[in-house]
Amino acid sequence: MQTSLVLTIILSLLLGAFAQKPHHCKSPPYLQGKLAVDFPEGKTMVYEQFSYDALEQRIRVVAAGKEGEHDVFMDRLLLFREKVYYDIIYHNKTCVKNYLDAAFVPIAIPSDAKHRAQVVLGSLSAPAEGLLVNNWVGSDAEIKANYSLTFTEFGCIPVVTVYHIDGMGHFLSSFFDMVVGIDDPAVFIPPAFCFSKNLVESKGGKATNHFTALL
Repeated sequence: MQTSLVLTIILSLLLGAFAQKPHHCKSPPYLQGKLAVDFPEGKTMVYEQFSYDALEQRIRVVAAGKEGEHDVFMDRLLLFREKVYYDIIYHNKTCVKNYLDAAFVPIAIPSDAKHRAQVVLGSLSAPAEGLLVNNWVGSDAEIKANYSLTFTEFGCIPVVTVYHIDGMGHFLSSFFDMVVGIDDPAVFIPPAFCFSKNLVESKGGKATNHFTALL
């Protein structure tokens, strides 16, 4: 009983020590989960599938949302090393291949970001009722944006990010149901019809990093 109490105290002190020293971090190289993005003018896009591979620089998103009165659906595979992305349309088995002028940026706290606060989301009343997170702020000159990033203290998992891009407005992203690892690596492989006569090639639009490429 006494030994257990001592171990509990030591563990609490260690956790307290780590919690008092927030540090710049990088998310695990493989992540999957869901993502909701609120765009300017009240538009919302929900990414029902978000798969991220930092080692091979690949992202796959399946999203649904609204643009005005119209429903929007997107299945996009971004291959940064190949400098291409595919918009995949399963219902008629077509595929649009676009040039991707974008740099892959790992999900991480930038080295020049400033720590603003460490808080607990939820409750401190009992174990497992709260989540310890850190909030960081900074600016990205490349996309002319100011940002606020909230990541978990343990694991460096993104929770909420807010970007204000000059001339575009605020973009708020909420991550949820995140899992470390990839269940099915095949999500990063274009379907066979993307290499058939149903492929449409396009020069695509210019993007400066994976954030603007997703948008």
